[in-house]
Amino acid sequence: MPAFLGWLISFVNTLTGSAILYRAFKKGGKGFFNTVLLSLVVRMFAMCGIIFILIYFFKIEKFSLAISMFFFYFLFLILEINFLNRNKELKHAG
Repeated sequence: MPAFLGWLISFVNTLTGSAILYRAFKKGGKGFFNTVLLSLVVRMFAMCGIIFILIYFFKIEKFSLAISMFFFYFLFLILEINFLNRNKELKHAG
């Protein structure tokens, strides 16, 4: 169960981030940078809050949740960076 929750939290985080980044690409320039930084901060605080709730109130096993969150967060972060690079290349090409 903790591994699934780690995957789910990371997956929702990545979907949210990708949607925000997609809209931020349309702004470009300083608006893009501000949107990306703000979304990173908000998403990180949201993840910390969810993890706190899962551990404190639902007594989810900490070690399995931490390992799965660590693994899936970085896996999805790589996918999100690839999404950014692909959209950047498409924007410059077209």
